[in-house]
Amino acid sequence: MKHSCILAIETSCDDTSLALVRNNKLIGQSTLSSLTQHTKFGGIVPEIAARSHEQSIGICLENLFKNKKCSYKDITHVAYTDHPGLPGSLHIGKVFAKSVGYLTNAKLLPVDHMNGHIFSFCINKKKIEYPFLSLVVSGGHTSIYLVKSPKSIKLLNATTDDAVGETLDKIGRSINLPYPGGISIDKIFDKSKTNFKMINHFPVNQQFSFSGLKTHILNYVNSQKMKNLKIDKKTIASSSLEWIVDELIRKLEFYSKKYKTNNIVIGGGVSANKRLREKLSQTKFKVFLPEIKYCGDNATMIAAYANLLINNNYLSDK
Repeated sequence: MKHSCILAIETSCDDTSLALVRNNKLIGQSTLSSLTQHTKFGGIVPEIAARSHEQSIGICLENLFKNKKCSYKDITHVAYTDHPGLPGSLHIGKVFAKSVGYLTNAKLLPVDHMNGHIFSFCINKKKIEYPFLSLVVSGGHTSIYLVKSPKSIKLLNATTDDAVGETLDKIGRSINLPYPGGISIDKIFDKSKTNFKMINHFPVNQQFSFSGLKTHILNYVNSQKMKNLKIDKKTIASSSLEWIVDELIRKLEFYSKKYKTNNIVIGGGVSANKRLREKLSQTKFKVFLPEIKYCGDNATMIAAYANLLINNNYLSDK
């Protein structure tokens, strides 16, 4: 194990998050969110998110070092989310990372946000079983990867249109559920209310697509509103979520058989969904899930992936 003290920075969307990991141990994390500022718009407003990062990132840094378990001079690496994400938000994090790196003479380490989610399950865990399939499912992404090492990550499937989180937000908004729609739908899910007639599932070897489901639901809701007919929110919400969870598991079963691995890792904000976790527990998969607090965007997952790169000698010492 190499000596390291990693300051990680995550600013891909609406959460400003910083974390410290020293010699494989999490020292602390500080996160501030601008989500409440976006709620009235029914989605993330990039300009608001970027301004919030500017205001919050210094506060998060101060919060991290209040416990005096680590000092600025201890920092050996500054890992920051480089892509994907909102350009303005990413820029704030990158500039801040470069500034800290310059002042502390620490090595800069740009990190793919998706890799952070892929390895978020290993936070506070010592052993990783390769190879594994990773499903990253969030507001902006729905993808499956084949992972053989921290540097051998192959994209197998990605949505051609809406992501799961985005789809749930739009369905939730159509039936007047609070934003974020995914969380609201999860709260009111009722297994006995999953009998609404849905569209057929797509062939398992095709890319993810959720725009058809979204259109099917929105067309029904709009037709009911035009006729002044009552909409059963719980049935619409529960049936939609059940269809999505089934679609995710069908794809995982296909790739599990194709690549001969039963190890399944889930990451991203939607990995906190109770119905998804329940149905995964009923499969024959060996499922690895992040703690709920590490499902959404957070700097600890960025630090965890950076830590793997350092400890496995994937970085030069220059």
